[in-house]
Amino acid sequence: MVAGNDNMLYSIVIVLTPTREATVRATMGDQAHAAFLRTVQEADSALAEVLHLPGMPSRPFTVSPLLGVGRARDGMVHLSPGQDYFLRFTVLYPPIFERFMARFLHGAGRPVIRLGRALLLIKEILTTPGSHPWAGYTSWVQLATEARPDPEITLEFTSPTAFGFGQKAWGKKIVVLPEPKLVFGSLARSWNDLAPPPLQVDRHALMAYADEHVVVKQLRGLETQMLRFRRSPQVGFTGQVTYGLMAENEAARCQLNALADFAFYAGVGIKTTMGMGQVRRVVG
Repeated sequence: MVAGNDNMLYSIVIVLTPTREATVRATMGDQAHAAFLRTVQEADSALAEVLHLPGMPSRPFTVSPLLGVGRARDGMVHLSPGQDYFLRFTVLYPPIFERFMARFLHGAGRPVIRLGRALLLIKEILTTPGSHPWAGYTSWVQLATEARPDPEITLEFTSPTAFGFGQKAWGKKIVVLPEPKLVFGSLARSWNDLAPPPLQVDRHALMAYADEHVVVKQLRGLETQMLRFRRSPQVGFTGQVTYGLMAENEAARCQLNALADFAFYAGVGIKTTMGMGQVRRVVG
């Protein structure tokens, strides 16, 4: 990787409180996705249209599930006024961040987000590193140039993560195992789709290294979870995985470490704009 265009990546945490008691579906990813695009549209309808286009190789944003909710009962969760909840959006294209923030900074009245039948007031928007464990920002150049050739990488998959392999005669083929080539292949694909051209990686060579020399060294709390989206259920895995980068190859190790840091912003696998594949690196 070489230095290039210093575009920024952002992780935005929005602190929310409902206007009244409400019961909503536990799997709010599609509604949070709609709320994000609605906010962008209010600031820039042309940009929102672009983000709606089908067939984009990688979407330049992710959306978390609604965080801070209690345990679901029959697929529903209860929201109470006075209680704080959180939504997290990541943005990998600066104009989206600018329009998104402008909507809240310059919009009329106290900003709100609608999730299903619930109306939630926005109390605070956090982007500064350290203001919240899931907030932060970085640049493509920083990710590429500050990565070290660490021989171990631990990733925490905090929302269900899965990999799609298209429609078969018997249905959609979905893999729910944190195999190194699948995890880092997903990240490398997103990186090359979204990063400035001078920073793109040799994906073929990197995946050859991952296939031959990256192993799963430790699993912690790995389990499958089912997300019940409106149209169909979706299974994925959560938990912590430690990968060993076994062969001495400083360039490949640096690139894989950069991708591990990138996972915080890009997510991993399918439906990252619907709450799946939320990932962060565990250090120390």
